[in-house]
Amino acid sequence: MADMFYSQRSLNVELYADRAAALPVVEGDVEFYLQLAMAAPGPALELGCGTGRIVLPLARSGVQAMGLDLSQSMLDVASQRLAKEDAGVAGRATFVRGDMADFDLGRQFGLVYIAFRSFMMLSTPREQRRCLEAAHRHLVPGGALAIDLFDPLLDRLVPGPMPGSWTPMGNFPHPDTFNLVRIEVADRMNDPLAQVFEETWRFTEVDRAGYVLRQEEEVLRMRWTYRYEMRYLLELCGFEVLAEYSDYFRSPPAYGKEQVWVARAV
Repeated sequence: MADMFYSQRSLNVELYADRAAALPVVEGDVEFYLQLAMAAPGPALELGCGTGRIVLPLARSGVQAMGLDLSQSMLDVASQRLAKEDAGVAGRATFVRGDMADFDLGRQFGLVYIAFRSFMMLSTPREQRRCLEAAHRHLVPGGALAIDLFDPLLDRLVPGPMPGSWTPMGNFPHPDTFNLVRIEVADRMNDPLAQVFEETWRFTEVDRAGYVLRQEEEVLRMRWTYRYEMRYLLELCGFEVLAEYSDYFRSPPAYGKEQVWVARAV
């Protein structure tokens, strides 16, 4: 049986930062969150920080930045990356293990952000609400919240399994071995009642001669959220929506693009 995403050290985890940064949907996101952090009345907290793809650039720019993630394997990679930074960056960046739907860090922040669709890993409305309530508790009055998720394409949400073979999702050099890693996805299952989909992802590392060195499969499970459902959730949990964009260049909302929300704790 395939393992759930990010649950253990894997090709998926080892490649996470590189493959995420290569996706067009995240173009400009580091600069976007940096601008919010620079304007925030306090340090920044990322929920679902992964391997530090955004936390580390923020810290390099002078921001006090903390990252929280449930996956210890992700945090191990983040810590390894942090160890290669200079003392100034190491003094500004912190990584902690925790559940974004149930955490108490005992301090407040000027900015809380949830990047690259990590909010969609919360598979029930109750978990989503608990996450937003926890984020609100950790913000200073007037502090900012930023969240990214995708705007659902209705033709991709038909009930049941979607037929098809393995679909290539790109090839990436492994950051340590420099071997090629092929990424493919298949076996999508949609549950429109729960607004949840599952996909099986395959990661294959091959050497220069083309021999398979490692092949791993993991299951990605995410909950989609409609635009006005998300707006209501934010308002329900004590936020005033300041802006919604369809990308990190502040383009207006558009069907089938990203939902990039900016809100204020009230």
